[in-house]
Amino acid sequence: MATATFMSPFRAPPCTACIRRLASLDISEASFPFHRQLRGKKKSTKQPHIVNVRLLRDIETYGRQGAVIPVAPGRMRNIWYPRGMAEYMTDTQLRGMNMRELIVERDLTFLTKKSTDREVRVDQDADTVIDVEMKLLAPQRATEILGTLLPPQLDFYRAPISQPPEPDKPRIPRSSSVSAAAAEYAAASEPLQKPGPVAIYGSVSTADIAANIKAVLAMDGEGARVVLGPEDITIVSAKQDEDDGEADRIKALGDFEIKVRVKGGEAVRRTVRVQSQE
Repeated sequence: MATATFMSPFRAPPCTACIRRLASLDISEASFPFHRQLRGKKKSTKQPHIVNVRLLRDIETYGRQGAVIPVAPGRMRNIWYPRGMAEYMTDTQLRGMNMRELIVERDLTFLTKKSTDREVRVDQDADTVIDVEMKLLAPQRATEILGTLLPPQLDFYRAPISQPPEPDKPRIPRSSSVSAAAAEYAAASEPLQKPGPVAIYGSVSTADIAANIKAVLAMDGEGARVVLGPEDITIVSAKQDEDDGEADRIKALGDFEIKVRVKGGEAVRRTVRVQSQE
């Protein structure tokens, strides 16, 4: 009877070389024969928040020329370095410098006081020049300039509003002498109607007239100094309804008289002609 033979799952190594190899294996490798890959730490991709630079010129609110200060990398990379305003400082250069030459932060007050004083001085000079010019141009002189430079007529062009056609009158037969006589009598008794003003699209305001006058005065050096606004212009005659509450506008074709009066001077009369725009 054949006897059952117990087979061990581990066979004896066939040679001494295999015994030495198994003896040199690590326990972890023997327990986990499959190779495992371990990931290392990734290097940080963040850039430094500041870089140390040396200023090659005086920069307002940052520092004087030659100062070493920390700034944002983007400002140095995009503005200062391409324009030659500063240069990069390496660690070796920083270690070789004297501690007195290093500045740990920017100087926010650098040149601000001088710039403010300079701006105030320029504003004061400008105010002084304006005051002198205004004093030299008296109201009487401004009135003389208006009377000399302004043309007798100022032309404006606007599109007219088409009027509806008048209804046709009933015709009377010629055979009826009585009806013809009655028609002639009625026509003679009716008053003649004057043609009304032709309305326009938009209007001509005192602001439009003032802008036109300023354009004329600007062609002369002394005339450009005349101070004039819409409130200095008055429409004397206007062929339009006076009850519309807009006396500062011309809303029809025709000729209109205006008065131009500077403050403290006499009125200068001119004519504004509004013509049809073809």
